Amino acid sequence: MDDHNDAPDLTPRVDNVVVDVPGWQQVRPRIPDTQQRRALEKRRSIREIVFGMQDGILTTLGIITGVGVAEGDRSAVFISGFLALLAGALSMGVGEYLGRKAEREVVQATIDLEKREMAEDPQGEFTEQVAYYKLKGFSAEEAEMIVRRLTQLPDIYLYEMVRDEFGIDPREADAGGLRAPLAMSVSFALGSLLPILAFMLPLSMLVSTMAALLFALAGLFAVGYYAGTLSERNPIGKGLEVALYGCGVFAISYLAGHFIPPIFGHAPVAVGG
Repeated sequence: MDDHNDAPDLTPRVDNVVVDVPGWQQVRPRIPDTQQRRALEKRRSIREIVFGMQDGILTTLGIITGVGVAEGDRSAVFISGFLALLAGALSMGVGEYLGRKAEREVVQATIDLEKREMAEDPQGEFTEQVAYYKLKGFSAEEAEMIVRRLTQLPDIYLYEMVRDEFGIDPREADAGGLRAPLAMSVSFALGSLLPILAFMLPLSMLVSTMAALLFALAGLFAVGYYAGTLSERNPIGKGLEVALYGCGVFAISYLAGHFIPPIFGHAPVAVGG
């Protein structure tokens, strides 16, 4: 029997990211990756939900109410609304994916740099990490003892180095997936649907426009309320905050469309009516 094939994989890792550091030991613990941390990562998707919903609501609201006032044609409103929904959802999702991918690459490049420094200048990195622990309140003897132990556990050592020196978590280099881009796309699409739904009701164009404004306001409040429950803050206050910010954005867009075009000799743009 070939014992070599049955030997455990002892290659040093940082949460499944290979760490090529000379001198690693046979026994090493892994960086903790708790259920609580993973649950927090999921809850942090509220950023994409709030961003996507608010952008979807306000962008589509401005487009379809402007088209509704200018054209007075319900079919034109539907076409422009669904085109805005499709283009916006795809753009937001792809943009979020590419942005996070670029961020992960920057984090990984920083980790790789630190790995090279640990291999090329171990004494310098040792002294640097001792200084960080002294800043945390440890005595020189305690700091040296801790770092000396860390040097025997390269994965943990690297984790501590990049956290203290750069303020990043090495696990961020492996935090990818499609959850955030999908959350952004779906949130934008749902937000866009709210003002569009108002024009599906058997109402006059004027009443539908007013209903779209109310639907948008209700949607913004709901997003803020949900964010408030996740952050354990006052949900009603958070809902009002998001709704007021949304109203401010729409009001600025309306005023810009009304007053800026005449400066350049054009008729006012019907943004929101």
